[in-house]
Formats: sequence, structure tokens, C-alpha cells
Amino acid sequence: MVRIDKTGVTIPAILDNSGQGDLLTRQMMVDYDNGIREFKISSKIYGHKTVKEALKILQHGKCCFCEARVSHISHGDVEHFRPKAGFNSKPRTKLIKPGYFWLAYNYLNLFFSCQICNQSYKKNYFPLVDETKRVRSHNGKLSQEESLILHPENDYPEIHLTFNKEVILPKSGSQKGAETIKRTGLDRKKLDDNRLEYYLTMEILARVARDSSNPESTAAKAHFKTLGLSSSPYSLMIRCNFLT
Repeated sequence: MVRIDKTGVTIPAILDNSGQGDLLTRQMMVDYDNGIREFKISSKIYGHKTVKEALKILQHGKCCFCEARVSHISHGDVEHFRPKAGFNSKPRTKLIKPGYFWLAYNYLNLFFSCQICNQSYKKNYFPLVDETKRVRSHNGKLSQEESLILHPENDYPEIHLTFNKEVILPKSGSQKGAETIKRTGLDRKKLDDNRLEYYLTMEILARVARDSSNPESTAAKAHFKTLGLSSSPYSLMIRCNFLT
């Protein structure tokens, strides 16, 4: 997982001021204030092709959680960080409604995710450090919430997550790191296996980079810097193992 910076990005028109998403959000706010607690949220709007494409470009085709390349093998999902329809703070508990309906069409709450991280693991989980500070409507202040799952933009994953070879671990016992790994499945076996295959290749490249007598050493070192960029898959694993 790496930080995704949306500063200065262009919001797709369908979600921008006076776009369909904005108009529906305003109506839901009015409806909530008038006592309505169930809302129909359209995937055709938040998941519109212009929204998904903008997120894919911003995230270099990578999942916002596991950092695997998604777009060349799967359609991927438009993920709501704060769940739109309802939420769980604990597994196997009843879904609490409404969710963060006023953020359903908010571009800052949307990220591109692989279907496994989103549908099989994170789902509607959204635990907080302090549940008494949970915001239940647009009338509250989101700044008072502190999510236990790392926010792809507001948090810096390298503070909370680290790697020992292909194995992801909470850094310095970070509670947020541990919860993020658990809730998004960052330690699932198939993902570990895929990272290990990538890691073993990088280990060979590292030996070349460290061997100053090898004519390819300089090129290997330069390539490692590229692999450590946020645009590359598993870049946090690369940085933790080879660039520290």
C-alpha cells in the first residue's frame, strides 16, 4: 500500500459541482434532514467509466490496498473508503444503516481497488479508533473520526506497514497497520505467493546491483529506484527490502 495523492486532480464532471453525483448528494442531504434513512445509490454514477478511468490513471492501474496491477487482468472496482450504504465495525455483525451516503459520489472517498481486496475482505468494514466519534450524517465533522483502516490518501502507509521479504507486517506494532492487513487481506496466501515470485527476481537483481565489478551494476541500481516509485507494483515491498 502506498499513499495516493489527489491534490490538484481534476474531478470527473459527473461528480463535480452540478454534476449528477453532486445533485443527488444534495437531494439525499435534504431527504435525511426530513427523516429519510434509506437511499438508492447509483453505481452508474460513482462507477461511471470516466470516474474509473481517472482513478486508474491516478493509481497507475494498481489496487489502492495490495498494490497489484489490476487493469490489465480485471475490470477492478470503484471502492468507497467510507462505506456508502451501511457499515460494520466488527466482523459478522449486522450492517448499520445508513452508511456514509453523502460521500457516495464524493471523488475524495473513491479509489480503484482489486475485487478481492474490496469484495472479499474490506466489504463494509469501517472500524474506528473511538466508535463514540462516529459521524452518522453530513451534519457531523469527519475530521473527528480516526479510521483503523489506513486511508489511501490521508495516511502514510510506510509509517504503519513494513515487509520482511514478501510478508507484510504492522510496523512497530501499529494497530492501524495490523487492522489494515486484516481487513483488506494484505496477508492472503495467493498475494504472498505472487509477491514472493516478484521478490525472488528482485533478490537476483539486487546481487547484480551490489556487485561493483559487474558491468550491469549501475543499471541495476537505477532500475531499483524505478521499482521503488509509487507507480510500480509492490513498491512498498521493494523499498522496505532493498532501498532502506
